[in-house]
Amino acid sequence: MTLNQALAIINSRKDGGGEKKLHYLVCGFEPLHLKTFFRAHLFERLPAGDVEVHNGVYGDLPGNLAIAAESPAIGAAVVLEWSDIDPRLGLRSSGGWSEDIKPDILFSAQQCYAYVETALRKLVSRMPAVVVPPSLPLLPIGSTVQAQASIMELELEQQLAAMLIRISKLSGVRILQRSRMDRIPVLERLDVKMELLVGFPYTVSFADVLAGSLADVLYQPVAKKGLITDLDETLWSGIVGEVGVEQVSWHQEHHTQTHGLYQQMLGHLASCGVLLAVCSKNELSTVETALARKDLFFKGDSIFPVCANWEPKSQSVARILRTWNIGEDAVVFVDDSLMELDEVKRAFPGITCLQFPGRDAGKVWHLLCELRDLFGKPLLMEEDRLRQASIRASTQIHEMGGSANSHEFLRSLNGIVTLDWRLDPSEKRPLELINKTNQFNLNGLRISQGEWQKHLEDRNTVLAVVSYTDKFGPLGKVAVVLGTKTKGMLKVSHWVTSCRAFSRRLEHHTLHSLFRHADVEEIQFAFRATDKNQPLQEFFQAIGIERDPEGIYRLSRATFFAKDEVLPHRTQDLIR
Repeated sequence: MTLNQALAIINSRKDGGGEKKLHYLVCGFEPLHLKTFFRAHLFERLPAGDVEVHNGVYGDLPGNLAIAAESPAIGAAVVLEWSDIDPRLGLRSSGGWSEDIKPDILFSAQQCYAYVETALRKLVSRMPAVVVPPSLPLLPIGSTVQAQASIMELELEQQLAAMLIRISKLSGVRILQRSRMDRIPVLERLDVKMELLVGFPYTVSFADVLAGSLADVLYQPVAKKGLITDLDETLWSGIVGEVGVEQVSWHQEHHTQTHGLYQQMLGHLASCGVLLAVCSKNELSTVETALARKDLFFKGDSIFPVCANWEPKSQSVARILRTWNIGEDAVVFVDDSLMELDEVKRAFPGITCLQFPGRDAGKVWHLLCELRDLFGKPLLMEEDRLRQASIRASTQIHEMGGSANSHEFLRSLNGIVTLDWRLDPSEKRPLELINKTNQFNLNGLRISQGEWQKHLEDRNTVLAVVSYTDKFGPLGKVAVVLGTKTKGMLKVSHWVTSCRAFSRRLEHHTLHSLFRHADVEEIQFAFRATDKNQPLQEFFQAIGIERDPEGIYRLSRATFFAKDEVLPHRTQDLIR
């Protein structure tokens, strides 16, 4: 966007009512246009309420980090440039970089990195932070020609890389991909005149790019959950029903390695917890034989289910979505045929349809990068690894005839429900559940990580994180309840349960434990109907939670326990 467009966005939204969402821009230079663009991009990603961006004092990165950590901000962007590492590495310094000074610069840089790391630990205990490594080049300090790296430059880069690796392991820190900035020519990033005049080092266009990237990393879209792939001319080259199982290929010697690259990406996605399924117009027995080949670049059992038939592909996609029990907007469909993509897209407008570009290596590279963006997430969790196994288990339970109405069947699962009542800011799964669960969701409201951490700091907060395991294996953390206890009453602002836990009566266990643990006479729910939370609405109707004349959804202890239901699973508590 242009600077005028950024200002127009800000002026149209500021002071528009609603909660002000404060963010901190931590840097040592004059933020100027970067601050303006950052605020405008945040407005685009946070449509509700006002957004404010604060910054600290010029030339004091360490002090600004400390101020940000004490602020009520819900997110921070920490932008480093070489002048922050040591002022002598900046254009405005008069310190020089002669050979006899270079050892001192290296020593000073090491001390700066240590301080930044310590300060970041405190900052991210309060809010998420995206950290930007220097995006501008070093001064021409080398004793070599520009085409040859000098020892001094390599040592500075080595120190920087070591620090970035260490802080990337801190929960809440996200590192901006440096190569993303390096693609832009230096003189399209660096404005020497502005740096010398006012201390702002960037061109206006680059300030926009950098601000947009900061917002992209700080507020990432919800990652997709599943990928449905075609087979012929997509997963492999050739039509398996015509040339035979042994003749389809994906190897370099057949010049079909683009399919092999796609397979490797699928293997990577599966290892990260992404659901994979096949949708192919083929004979099932032929497909199963082909997927059993040992030279595939991913494990054949990582695909479930496999739908191979002669029906319209939209019907197979519908079957896969029912098996996975996830919405179409959480799924990507990849096929080489534009006709098949169009047929599926018409049936499921929310699905992301991508064409496999055959042997066009450049376009395949673009596809792999696009898949990384669609499925990428800041942090992988144990529940990601469990996702596919739990879906297989749910399918097995369904095939055995088990249902939520079969108390004896549920008891036979030997289930254990664990409720964790600890307010642990290092635990990221509860927030992820709140921000991506749709079907059993109290109101569809999302929370930023900074807002979440503020809830955890409130002594009146009640948080229940529900885990489940049975004879089919663990589901991991599958439900979250967040509320505030006041005057013998619990006001629940968020309640979500993963679709993987449906039909196990965990909702009843959760309410039973909430009354017991919170020791309240009434629970009020901030319920709001959405176009996706029908399962929660049906649950409310089943247990008699209705809107009273005051517009409040209430459930009293007496009403709930009057039913005196015997719950099917054992429960255990984790107390702070």
